[in-house]
Parts: sequence; C-alpha cells; structure tokens
Amino acid sequence: MIAPNVNPTAIEYGVVLKGTGRIQIVYPNGTLAMNARVREGDVSWVPRYFPFCQIASTNGPFQFFGFTTSTRRNHQQFLVGKNSLMQSLRGPEFAAAFGIGEKRLKRIANSRHEQVILPSSRSDSPLRMNMGFN
Repeated sequence: MIAPNVNPTAIEYGVVLKGTGRIQIVYPNGTLAMNARVREGDVSWVPRYFPFCQIASTNGPFQFFGFTTSTRRNHQQFLVGKNSLMQSLRGPEFAAAFGIGEKRLKRIANSRHEQVILPSSRSDSPLRMNMGFN
C-alpha cells in the first residue's frame, strides 16, 4: 500500500500497468469519495487536496505509473508514516485542534514506522481504517 497522501499543487493521474488493486480517495472533509477496484489499463485521476492511496491486491503485484499536472516543484504530502505531515505538525496546538492530548497525538503519529510503502490490511476497509486510526 502506498501511504495515504495528498497533492496540494496538482491533479494526479495514474495508469495501472500490471496487476490489480484498489484506489481509495476521500473528500477533503474526510468522507469516502471513491473505493474502486482497478486492473491493468485502468486510468484514474485525483483532484488536488483529495487524500488518496493505492493498495495492491493480495494475489499479485500492482504496478502503476503516476504523473501530475504541475510544472512547478511538486511534492506529495504523506499523511502517515515516518516523514508524514502529522510528524511535522505534532505539538500542543495540533493536539488541541483534534481535542486530544499530546501523548495520544504522539502515539498516533508514531503508529507507522514505514515512510511510503505500508503493509496492506487484509480487509477492504475505507482509507481511514488503513491509516492506523482504528
């Protein structure tokens, strides 16, 4: 699974080159926008500011090619993992914004040690379940 991420500067396009998997996209407000099975030849696009992830099926490899519409320096913002936005923003203000203590925020932020590729869950659960908040 590619860690859930968001692109703040460009639309993302993807083409499945090999295998099957799932693409999950959520609206900026956190509700599920799309949870689609994809296979070789399928094309997808994700509007900027919409968090998304790609998840390989359990029966083989999942290869895709992605590109964006931006000509500027463009960096995906990962929402979980070792170098995620949550790691960068961790602090008393961020914890207060979620109505939780700093200890709990630290536990959530540190729940994933991987950077970009995460082990996939076996279920077909929505994106927020795969982000480690369950």
